[in-house]
Amino acid sequence: MNRHTHRADATHPVCADRRAGFTLIEIIVTVVLVALVGVMMLSVTGTALRGSAESYGRALAQAQLTAIIESMTADYRARYMEQENPITTMITSIGAAGSTQNNAYGAYTVVVNRRIRFDGTAPNFAEVADANGDMLRVTIEVNGSTATTLFSR
Repeated sequence: MNRHTHRADATHPVCADRRAGFTLIEIIVTVVLVALVGVMMLSVTGTALRGSAESYGRALAQAQLTAIIESMTADYRARYMEQENPITTMITSIGAAGSTQNNAYGAYTVVVNRRIRFDGTAPNFAEVADANGDMLRVTIEVNGSTATTLFSR
């Protein structure tokens, strides 16, 4: 072998050390790529989790609304059997429009609580407020969700 000729030999200790491991550039590129993928995954999962929490909140509000309306309905049915005009006492029990209530029915805000009647014939009829109306329209709100029910004589 000529002394000016150098042959890369994997068994040579200096060459073997140079080939082992990664270069600094390779490590930096890998870290940057992993960070980018992590940021993309975080944005996707963050949006999904936020949407999931909002859906849960709406479902909880709807469940509370349903329970409140069912309590009102059960109370109205019991009063209907005992009283001649249960609508009058229901108006008081439910609370005034615009008020926030926390009573036997539950915690809610009263949006509408008034006697009504319908004028006209289907499908062209209109709701009219009437102090002597035979129907009670109640709309309540819980955490931004609303529910409406009608009680009639």
